Amino acid sequence: MSVPTTPACARCASSATVAATVSTPGTVRRDLDAKLSPLRSLFLNRALWLVLLTLFGIVTSTLVAAQEEILTSALVLAAFLAPIIDMGGNTGSQAATLVIRSMAVDTVKVTWRDVWAIVRRELMVAACLGATVAALEVVLAYFVKSVSLDIMIIVGATMLIVTVVGGLFGAVLPFAARALRIDPATLSAPLITSIMDLVGVTIYFSIAALVLSDQLL
Repeated sequence: MSVPTTPACARCASSATVAATVSTPGTVRRDLDAKLSPLRSLFLNRALWLVLLTLFGIVTSTLVAAQEEILTSALVLAAFLAPIIDMGGNTGSQAATLVIRSMAVDTVKVTWRDVWAIVRRELMVAACLGATVAALEVVLAYFVKSVSLDIMIIVGATMLIVTVVGGLFGAVLPFAARALRIDPATLSAPLITSIMDLVGVTIYFSIAALVLSDQLL
C-alpha cells in the first residue's frame, strides 16, 4: 500500500536530496540551486571565481596600459577597444548558454563525440557571426569615424578572430566544467568574459602592431 506524499514532505525530500548530492563526500557534485543550496555554498562558489577573475582584470588593464606607443600613433584605436572585447565575451556567453541548456535537457553529454560535434557546429556559426559583425564594424568605422584603411583592417580582422575564438571557448568551457565537477552555470559567463577580455586585447594590439609596424619604427 502506497503512502500519499504531502507537498511539505515532497519539499523536505527534495531539500534533503540536494543537500546530499551537494555535500556528501565521494558523490558527483550537483549544480548549485538558487533556492535550495545553502547560502554559504552560494557565497563561497561565487566569491572564489569572482576573486580569481578580478586578477584577470588587473592583468588585462596592465596589458592595455603597456600599449602606449601604439595608442599614441593611432589614438582612434582606443575607441574600438570596448566593442571588440565585448564581442568576444558576448559570443562566448551565447555559446556556453546554448551548451548548458542542451546539457540540462540531456541532448548533449560530456563525451568526445559530443564535444567535437558542438565545436564543429560552433566554428561554422561563429565564423559567420564574426564576418557579419566585422563587416558592420568596418562600415560604421568608415562612415562614423572616417578612419584610414589600416584602422579598418585592424578592427575588422580583430573582430572576426575574437568572435570565433569567443564562440569556441564558450562552447568548450561547459564540457570542461562538467568534467571537473564544477557547476558550469556559476563558472562559464564570468570566466568567458574575463578571459576573452584578455585574449581580445592581446589579439587587437598584436594585429595593430603588425599593421602599423611602419609607423612604430
